[in-house]
Amino acid sequence: MTSFIGALPFPGNYATAAMGVFWDIQECGMVEFYDIPAEERNAAVVVQRIRKTIADSGHSGPLFISAYGDMTPHDFSSSGIKLNHFPAGEKYARETKILEDIVSWAAENPEPSTLMLIAGDVVPNDILMAVKLLQTKKKYKLMYIHPHHPTVVVLVASTSGRD
Repeated sequence: MTSFIGALPFPGNYATAAMGVFWDIQECGMVEFYDIPAEERNAAVVVQRIRKTIADSGHSGPLFISAYGDMTPHDFSSSGIKLNHFPAGEKYARETKILEDIVSWAAENPEPSTLMLIAGDVVPNDILMAVKLLQTKKKYKLMYIHPHHPTVVVLVASTSGRD
C-alpha cells in the first residue's frame, strides 16, 4: 500500500489545505498494508506510512487521522491519531461515529480540503451520501481506499478545477 495515493497529486491549494483521513480498521486493517514486513507491521508503523505517503504525494497541510474499530490488539500509543474504540460486532455504532466525525470535521474545514476514507469494499449509503455532498457543495477532493485494490484510489468524485 506504499503508493496508494502516489498517482494523485494535490493540485493547487489542495496541497496546503486540511486533509482528514477516516480509517475503519475493522474493514481495512493492518494486514492490508502488505508491503510492510509482517514482523514490523503495527499500528504506529502503519500510521507513519500513511503520513509519509500523503506527504510524498505533495500534501503539506494539516493532517487529521482518526481510526475506528477494536483497538485492543493494536498499539497506537505513539501514533498521534484520534482513536475510536468499538468492540467487535459494533458495526452500526462504528459506522455512525465515522459519519458523525466526517460531518464534524467538514464543518471545521472549508474548501479546498481533502477527505480520505480507508474502509471496506462496501461503504454505507449514509456515509457515501455525506461525502458526495461534501464534494458537490464544498468542492472537497475525495479519496477512497479499500483492501482489495490497495494500490488504486477510487475517487468518489474528483475536484471541480477550483483550486
